[in-house]
Amino acid sequence: MSNGSLLAPADTIVGMARLRRQLECDIHLVPIVDERGCGYCLRFLAEAPDARDLSMTTRIEELERWLLANRSVPEELFYARIEALVGRRISPHELDDPDTLIQRAQRPGRTYDWDDW
Repeated sequence: MSNGSLLAPADTIVGMARLRRQLECDIHLVPIVDERGCGYCLRFLAEAPDARDLSMTTRIEELERWLLANRSVPEELFYARIEALVGRRISPHELDDPDTLIQRAQRPGRTYDWDDW
């Protein structure tokens, strides 16, 4: 803005848009006002239904929402819910490919027997 123009440089506008997007919950479309995260998401996670009690369709829909939105809760809460929905522990690199993680979550879980060793 030092050139006397009333308009901000394009990179500043892009930076402001990115900052605004990071400070808004993609799921609830409300501003995130502090470092704790989205109040609605936090309230949901505090009272979230047990993922084992959800139908496959409901689990996958919730998993998609969490994976495709910008993170709006602390990392440990995010990972805990994703793992509950998938039904197993996940590696951080699995989040790089949400489509594959969603496909894997739809497969039936394997039950191990004594002779699997």
